[in-house]
Amino acid sequence: MLKKFELVIVLSALCILFAVAQERPQKYWIYFTSKENLVLSKTSSLKEASQLTGISERAFHRRAKALQQTLTEEDLPLSQSFLEALKERDIVIQNTSRWFNAATAYLTNSQHEIVQSLSFVKSIEPVATYTRKELPPTEPAQHSLSKQTVIQKYNYGLSATQMSKINAIAVHNIGISGRGVLVGMLDSGFRWKNHSALNRLNIISEYDFIQKDNNTANEGNDRSDQDSHGTSTMSLVGGYTPDTLVSPAFNADFILGKTENVPTEMNVEEDNWVGAIEWMESQGVDVVSSSLGYSEFDDGQKSYVYTDMNGKTATTTKAAVIAMRKGVVVVNAMGNEAQHPWHFLTAPADADSIVSVGAVDVNGTVASFSGVGPTSDGRIKPDVSAQGVSVYAAIPSVSKSSYTPVFGGTSAATPFVAGVAAMILSAHPELTPVQVRDALRTTASIASTPNNSIGWGIVNAYAAILKYGMVVSTDPEITLTNDSSYSVSMYVVSSSVVKKDSIRLFYTNDNGATFTSLQMTLTDTVDLATQSGKYMAVIPKSSATPKFYVRAVDATNIFRTSPYKAPVELYDAKTGTTNGKPGNPIPTIFALDQNYPNPFNPKTLISYHLPRPSVVSLKVYDLLGKEIATLVNGPQPFGNYTVPFSGTGLASGIYFYRLQILQTDGGQADSFVDTKKMMLLK
Repeated sequence: MLKKFELVIVLSALCILFAVAQERPQKYWIYFTSKENLVLSKTSSLKEASQLTGISERAFHRRAKALQQTLTEEDLPLSQSFLEALKERDIVIQNTSRWFNAATAYLTNSQHEIVQSLSFVKSIEPVATYTRKELPPTEPAQHSLSKQTVIQKYNYGLSATQMSKINAIAVHNIGISGRGVLVGMLDSGFRWKNHSALNRLNIISEYDFIQKDNNTANEGNDRSDQDSHGTSTMSLVGGYTPDTLVSPAFNADFILGKTENVPTEMNVEEDNWVGAIEWMESQGVDVVSSSLGYSEFDDGQKSYVYTDMNGKTATTTKAAVIAMRKGVVVVNAMGNEAQHPWHFLTAPADADSIVSVGAVDVNGTVASFSGVGPTSDGRIKPDVSAQGVSVYAAIPSVSKSSYTPVFGGTSAATPFVAGVAAMILSAHPELTPVQVRDALRTTASIASTPNNSIGWGIVNAYAAILKYGMVVSTDPEITLTNDSSYSVSMYVVSSSVVKKDSIRLFYTNDNGATFTSLQMTLTDTVDLATQSGKYMAVIPKSSATPKFYVRAVDATNIFRTSPYKAPVELYDAKTGTTNGKPGNPIPTIFALDQNYPNPFNPKTLISYHLPRPSVVSLKVYDLLGKEIATLVNGPQPFGNYTVPFSGTGLASGIYFYRLQILQTDGGQADSFVDTKKMMLLK
């Protein structure tokens, strides 16, 4: 009798547990039958259209490259009456999507039935949640300073190898670093404000799609490593710490979306990703870097199968295609599934016309974990690859300068490619997403024999920016001379012969009312056969700060201006900026940098910065204090300077270099002096 009674209790308890489980809320997509009516006149201005739709004017301009019609039904807002009706039934909206005419919310079984019965609800589907595969621990690769064969503008420190592999250093050398491009980052969070590699970046906007606020760094109940992954990926697109980490697009602007929740494991909900990329597109983003992917889901949900990787099934895949159609270059990781049962690529890497990225190791061999193609409908994937093993990247910490040499995954390879895409668009703002993808693919390492492991191969940034013709640098080099005129240098590079006489600088002292033309002369050659190289002109002294632009023509009779929108946009001769954006500013303090490379053999570069015209002494000494060389001794205008030093004929060992300011403009003495150590290693 007792046993029977106990059995009844057990069965009753199980029934209660089952009922509770059945009432546990799950997240669903709620699709609606129609949208809000919105009428725009054909004569409406971009400003009026932006105010009505919430889509920025910048987004409309970008869309115009890819679409004849910049507004579509996808852009119409959701019906507010539908959303209010859900709220009246105690349904809390989590995310909304104009593109899919849908909202997401957590629903119990009883709420599911209520919502399903509403006349304006078309259908209800579960929101998928994906667990990102963690990589096994790896040993650091031999990060080393690459041997210098040409003068480099920047000191890459331990990031030199990974930047050389994608040939991005050569692009920096000709003055292109992502200026004018808006890059969106989708990841777990970004602790950028207190990291020296990131805190100088221009962050346009950021949003946390988990906590629903404007802080993408750790907060509240976030796990301690919540923002670690995103901080690292962001540093590989635009990180900039001289001597340590320099990444492809450090002069780009950024918009940040925190979409990945890390309570106990790496979970990503697809509606966060969709909401984030839709928001970024409306803000005018040009490139989106996403190191996330979806295949098999958690908590007993219906998973995708390989046949769904066809470019048109997964929700995130469909969103990626919509963004691409609207002019956004979407760069997405293939996923780290090769050694897992799934094996293949993950959504949205299967999307057509986006750039899907695989990973290689430091030797250029496909990484063992890198997800493979093809898509289930037979398309080659990935599109291209980059280093994704033993990558040197920033990590968040109490310190402002923490890094790791073992960041990895297709997550690490993807931001390199996104950074190169930003370089391409900085040089060629007119290109569509498909043209950017083709520039990456057709110039990659195995472009003639693509495969489903590394696609068209490892990207080649320098070849890619020249794919669509002549390039004029977007980072002008400006120096104020002793007589207060401005010396301006710009690189002009082309696969065809540059018409030297065509390269002219146009300057104005009256904000564009009138312009004066100056012939620019070749001072440093990049390619003698094509007359590509650095061109210089001097803007005469004036009571006003001049503004200017440069125009060049090559043998194909294609002409290009820098800035691209000149003469509507112009460079400021004093700051090197366009419309207030960061440029090549005049230094604010005296400073002496660490030489690069260091150790060196036989040549190295020494950089220093003068905030005002000064009498400068720069000398080299041996370990005993004996003077070895005088590199600079005399007056110089304010600016940023780099001086080469050769150790030819010297013995291996420690040497010192010393910068002293003997006098500044006006005859005032200045006490600045600094000494640094360098090593000649033969």
